[in-house]
Amino acid sequence: MAEQTLYTSHNNYSSLQTQGGGTDTERRLGWCAAASALWCKNTLDASIAPKDSDPSKLRAGILQVKYRWDPNGNGQDVLTLLSNVGLKGTRVADDVALGTMLDTVVGTPGVYWIADETHAMAVDTRAGRQLFYDIENGLFQYASSAELRQGIQSRYSKSQEWTAFRVTHQ
Repeated sequence: MAEQTLYTSHNNYSSLQTQGGGTDTERRLGWCAAASALWCKNTLDASIAPKDSDPSKLRAGILQVKYRWDPNGNGQDVLTLLSNVGLKGTRVADDVALGTMLDTVVGTPGVYWIADETHAMAVDTRAGRQLFYDIENGLFQYASSAELRQGIQSRYSKSQEWTAFRVTHQ
């Protein structure tokens, strides 16, 4: 089976906000981090079929603002984001090449929140799943981990630094 699109998605969202108590209002584009966290929550719920796992964009907007306001960095902001949706995260890759990150998430099946330098996504590599979620395009299913790797590499081969968090219920 080649790549199968389970649903399409887009990321035409933005929010206006101030940062750190300042008075300058900035437009923040994209809700990828929060939408990917919500997708992880949905895919971990056995009662939700993959085709029905599209996260609520309204909820993603609220969570994205909380994520952007988080003064922590260095991954703590991601852990807090995951906690805000009732999930626990464990960093398993930090600033590694795409191939190394894929080795990690495919080598240890599970649900992962992943990100390159500027964009967050998610994958489910558990047996029989092989799912890749990207708010920019939608949800894709693959027959094998090799196909999943190829699907991600075809879209993001130019991205140099990847981070991954294994996601579980709290």
